[in-house]
Amino acid sequence: MKVVVVNAFARGNRGDAALLSVALQQVAQAYPGAQVRIAGFEHPDEWPDFDGVPNLGSIRRYVGDEQAGRLARPARKLLALLLAGLAALPGGGRAVRLLLPLLPAEMRAETRALAEADLVLSLGGGYLNGKADFASDLSIGFLLLPLWLAQRFGVPVVLAPQSYGPFPTRTQAALMRKVVGASRRVVAREEISVARLAEAGVPDANLVRGVDSAFAFTGLSRRAWRQELAVPADAELVLVTARRFLDPEAQDRYEAAMAGAVRHLLARGCHVVLVPQVTCTFQADDDRIVNRRIAALLDSPRLHLLDDASIDHHDIFALYGAADFILGTRFHSVIFGLVSGVPCAAVEYDHKTRGIMADLGLEHWVVRMTEATTGSLVDLVDRLLAEGGPYRAHLGAVLPAYSKRAAAFVEQLRADVPGEVRR
Repeated sequence: MKVVVVNAFARGNRGDAALLSVALQQVAQAYPGAQVRIAGFEHPDEWPDFDGVPNLGSIRRYVGDEQAGRLARPARKLLALLLAGLAALPGGGRAVRLLLPLLPAEMRAETRALAEADLVLSLGGGYLNGKADFASDLSIGFLLLPLWLAQRFGVPVVLAPQSYGPFPTRTQAALMRKVVGASRRVVAREEISVARLAEAGVPDANLVRGVDSAFAFTGLSRRAWRQELAVPADAELVLVTARRFLDPEAQDRYEAAMAGAVRHLLARGCHVVLVPQVTCTFQADDDRIVNRRIAALLDSPRLHLLDDASIDHHDIFALYGAADFILGTRFHSVIFGLVSGVPCAAVEYDHKTRGIMADLGLEHWVVRMTEATTGSLVDLVDRLLAEGGPYRAHLGAVLPAYSKRAAAFVEQLRADVPGEVRR
């Protein structure tokens, strides 16, 4: 049994890294002894493996490489589009196989792995969405390309639990309908994603509701974070995650509101840690940049600015488990906290936040990022600190069954694609 996990991102995004760890574990449980490879967004020369599983790099990484020259990048994109067009022709799978020796090494590695696979699993997350522009059309096209190639090779494709949409252009809807609609199984992690797939014309025959795989993640770190941060045992420890997402003016308002909420927490005597959930160089998606701006608005010995990009997803998970409360914008920081039994309030930048919180009966702990003010966030964190006991009791009642649903993806995978070798 040969399995290729595609659309993996970078370990600098700790939520995506946790999803990849879970996916690799679940594939191993579903298909003991399977040969597994990753086609991800990390350069295979720099990161040759993840959790011991080989990383091939990917066409998507190759065409989006920000280190490539100004002329090389559009040339690479054009080559990938020509590859997709060739695959669309009658007998396209065979034609692509014949072309393999002529492809650049990284494109060749992923394409060959897809051609030889018995299953292609597209990693969970929230990456299949777009804006009403050509750049989003291209992005969705490159994300779907490995699935399209696999289908042209006759390989079954499964999409792990993730969020979908919106798809505001006809091109995006057509791509989703053509590729996602032809997949063996599509798992959506909230109802709004199901609705957006339907709006795009994706048939519901192979679509099921699922649970974000991070709810099945088990961290391996036992790092003593309170001791490391010099937080007294009797002090309330609150973790805060922030991110860049809005236009500059709205982003400034959001950061000022977050700073106001942190200032209030510090005034209450809490220790507050600004946590970088994501530290990716691609498109400067690095939470440390935002955290530094927020910290510059504050002055307290109880404010801790975590600025280390080398902390992995296991250590970050352990940090969330050491907290008393979490105010999270990055939603996987909220999931990490919830899994650890920590009461969380969420700042919503995407529909996945409210959808998953509603699943858990926690939708009243969400405020939209565009509507966040110092007042609204202060009211939210005051209520969070006051209702910590009932919140923890609620998590104890609802989380075990919810996490069990995340773990059930193993049986779903085994049922959808039995573990025989494709002939």
